[in-house]
Amino acid sequence: MENIVKTVEKFLAFSDEKLEELLQKNQALRQEKNIERKD
Repeated sequence: MENIVKTVEKFLAFSDEKLEELLQKNQALRQEKNIERKD
């Protein structure tokens, strides 16, 4: 049972990390699009 808890904790930590990474990429893409529109 403890192994399952550790696995889930690792998975959730990994998910949070990935989510943060995707949010940053998304924001960078939005900024690029905004710059393109201004040209």
